[in-house]
Amino acid sequence: MNELSLPVPETASAMAGAATNLLAALTDAQRDRVSFDFADEAQRRDWSFLPTRQRDGLPIGALDDTQRKLAHELIVSGTSMPGYAKVVSVMAMEHVLRALTAARSPAGADLFDPGRYCFKVFGRPGDSGAWGWQLAGHHVSLNFTVVDGRHVSPTPSFLGAEPARFGTLAPLADDEEAGFRFVNSLSPDQRGSAIIHHRSPPDFATRIAPRIGEIERPDAVAPPDPGHVLSEAERDILSYVRDEPKGLSGRMLQKPQLNALLAIVAAFAGRLPSDVAAAQLRRIERAGLENLAFAWAGGTSPGDRHYFRIQGPVLLIEHDNTQDDGNHIHSVWRTPNDDFGDDLLAEHYRQHHTPRTPEAD
Repeated sequence: MNELSLPVPETASAMAGAATNLLAALTDAQRDRVSFDFADEAQRRDWSFLPTRQRDGLPIGALDDTQRKLAHELIVSGTSMPGYAKVVSVMAMEHVLRALTAARSPAGADLFDPGRYCFKVFGRPGDSGAWGWQLAGHHVSLNFTVVDGRHVSPTPSFLGAEPARFGTLAPLADDEEAGFRFVNSLSPDQRGSAIIHHRSPPDFATRIAPRIGEIERPDAVAPPDPGHVLSEAERDILSYVRDEPKGLSGRMLQKPQLNALLAIVAAFAGRLPSDVAAAQLRRIERAGLENLAFAWAGGTSPGDRHYFRIQGPVLLIEHDNTQDDGNHIHSVWRTPNDDFGDDLLAEHYRQHHTPRTPEAD
């Protein structure tokens, strides 16, 4: 693999074992629902976190108690303990949202149910080539690609929360508070560079794109919040441009500030198993911390609609709390060139599937 692809055999092995145990405990009909061809790009790249009554895969609600425990062991294999706590807290928030929705729109309340979260397994776990798995439901989308039994691509990795907090449940409050602390710690000149617009987008600039393009523009409006509408000019201002990151460049930060920015990145990476998180941070450091950029849009006080983006050559973090008047969080980690293992797979095919030439015989 290339120098930015660091092996994580411990997590790769744990995932293979957990997925194999889950598959072995399923009925034939359940295995048919959860199993997909690894070459099925449409299924592998369908990482929607929107609420829906119909979702491909095997829903948690179709599992018995023993199977459900094994399903959670698979989730644990792809997360740190703090990350796992976030995932199950987001799932628990579905019960709160269902109760809140039932009071104002009973017909839609059943959309919000942890039993609707679905698993997919692509290929054969432990395959010496490539395989993967996904957990997707409202406000969770975890996507893992395992290559050569040693390398793991963990993105896209998405968590959300609606409401952002309720009682003791606030799954993403720490990430949100870190963003506010950072933007408000900047000097006036730095804030002037970091804040790219006084209004936030209704959702991610990159939306739920299966592949991140060179330029991505946020949607003008999100259906849950029809009153928050962007003009075409605002969509351009808030756009993601891969080769020309917007906002405050890492080169304009002092060392303590750069460390503070890296701490936010490390907290997002900390949702992953420790070896995977360390490999991701190593890639980011090798690509140059000075090449990171921090962009903010919207208000800078807790409770304001807001959005922030941390962008680098091998990293994209997008975090927004815009919908429901700033009480609905979306938070994603993506790798522009390696979502769904694109870089890993390209290198694997170069090494193992290059056609032989006559000179090689």
